Amino acid sequence: MIAATKELTELLEREGVAYQLLPHPHTESAGAEAEALGVDPHEVAKTIVLRSGRRFVRAVIPACDRLDVHKLRHLLAVHAQPELAHEEELASAYPTFELGAVPPVGGPVGDRVVVDRRLADRETIVIEAGSHDESVRLGTTDLLVLTHAAIGDLCLADAA
Repeated sequence: MIAATKELTELLEREGVAYQLLPHPHTESAGAEAEALGVDPHEVAKTIVLRSGRRFVRAVIPACDRLDVHKLRHLLAVHAQPELAHEEELASAYPTFELGAVPPVGGPVGDRVVVDRRLADRETIVIEAGSHDESVRLGTTDLLVLTHAAIGDLCLADAA
């Protein structure tokens, strides 16, 4: 098990959350992750880390969709547009997770998490486990409770 995955699975175990570890070939996108796992891309979540003021926000959307930053700003009720976090910021804030594989849970405390309603309606969800080679399936309700997530419409209208 990869160190990043170990951190996440230990957190889930401490919290009493049932999960399924899903090893897979190395992938660089949530769509490729869904394909490698042979699961519906609507079940696989991608986490996009943005900066809103001095805080990070993790926007969690289906693998096949694109984030609408305007909708996210409205849901967060902030004046300034949230901006994508830079690689240097990600490496510093999430040192145990691989770049581009930050899960919606784990890592530093204090991040806001916002989950797209399409994922929130699912019974289970597949998230990256902090690496590009392993994922975790868990109950969506468990993820929402663990992250204290807000739920809303976060995707572009013309997304697939």
